[in-house]
Amino acid sequence: MKNFYLLALVAIASALGGCGIIKEASLDKAEQNLLAFGQDLKFFSQYKSDVLILGEGDSLVAVSPKYQGRILTSTFGGVEGPSLGWINHELLADNKIGLQTYQVGGEDRFWVGPQGGDYSIFFPQGASFSSENWRAPAGFSLDPWKLVASSKTQAKFEKNADFENAKGQCFVVRAEREITVLNRSQVSEILGIEIPSTVKLVGFQSFNKLTNLGKSKWTINSGLLNISVQSCFNANKKVRVFIPYRAGEVSQLGEIVREDFMDESATGDGRMLIDPSYISFNADGRKMAGFGVSAKRSEGIVVSYDAKNQVLTVILYIKPADSTRAYLRNSWRGNTARFNGDAISVYNNGPLAKTSVVADPFYEISTHSPALSLDAGKSQFHIQRTFHFGGSEYDLGLISYKLTGIAIGQLRGDDK
Repeated sequence: MKNFYLLALVAIASALGGCGIIKEASLDKAEQNLLAFGQDLKFFSQYKSDVLILGEGDSLVAVSPKYQGRILTSTFGGVEGPSLGWINHELLADNKIGLQTYQVGGEDRFWVGPQGGDYSIFFPQGASFSSENWRAPAGFSLDPWKLVASSKTQAKFEKNADFENAKGQCFVVRAEREITVLNRSQVSEILGIEIPSTVKLVGFQSFNKLTNLGKSKWTINSGLLNISVQSCFNANKKVRVFIPYRAGEVSQLGEIVREDFMDESATGDGRMLIDPSYISFNADGRKMAGFGVSAKRSEGIVVSYDAKNQVLTVILYIKPADSTRAYLRNSWRGNTARFNGDAISVYNNGPLAKTSVVADPFYEISTHSPALSLDAGKSQFHIQRTFHFGGSEYDLGLISYKLTGIAIGQLRGDDK
């Protein structure tokens, strides 16, 4: 049934015109318009991306077993509406490019860590921590996942995988995820606010579960894992990311912003504003920068606003009640304070420092589980919910204000 639905949508999308291989590097990336969802569907069909379409009416989500059950993109406007996820079209079109070493993109993907540190699972034992040696575990970047079940609004996937960390410790795991598209009443109930009828929306949830299939417990000495959900969106000069944070003394809660996993500061060029209640960051895709927020500071919510396209994005994750639990670090640098990691991290893509190379126009928001010390046969899960809203500035500002206290002028960056 889903295949017939996809074919029908692709047929409609063909009327929008062909997109071919989208050579993003040849464009002024920060200023390009969003593709139509139908254009991306045609692209997925052309390059055999094995996509399922979930949802009802104009609220649609494209998810792929071939690409680890990730949500590639979504829309609140049907085939003619904007495609809201960032996808590396050139990578998906060229099978010769390594999926383990380059960014595929997508709005919601299951990821495991730690990415850096002495117990990283992204670097072989004995290898230096450099981009040339970085490899994502095949089960989470290269291998397809099994589609276990699907309905009109839900799909379930699973994958058994094994990999080693930089200390040579082997992990054998089962990864399971369940994608659910949420209707308007469910979105309103989850957020606890009324959504104006004039606002278009698409919302979805990912339930991500990791099970230890090995014979022994994961320990501090052998190395621990965590679950992350990583979400890539289209960047432009008018995109800003907002993270409300818990105020308090540094001696008790730590730094408000942590930026030790990038060589260059995210705060040094005016793109970041630290307000008494939130962090604001310009995600323009023009400079490589990133930062994190600890579990002690996180309020469990991230908001981004694309003023050019009038799209408000809200991301929630299920925050453990105990904020003192250990979190793994993203930094590639050693293992100093290896259990003082981030609950939320933000990455802005861009060219390397002092180069004129045009970079892929995306930014990434990630939410992370605590470190997992699982006994053999035991499991843990991480849940993330994503909501996109399209409408007037007034309505979008009202939604943001009710959820975070951040008004439309602040969303636009008028407070800079």
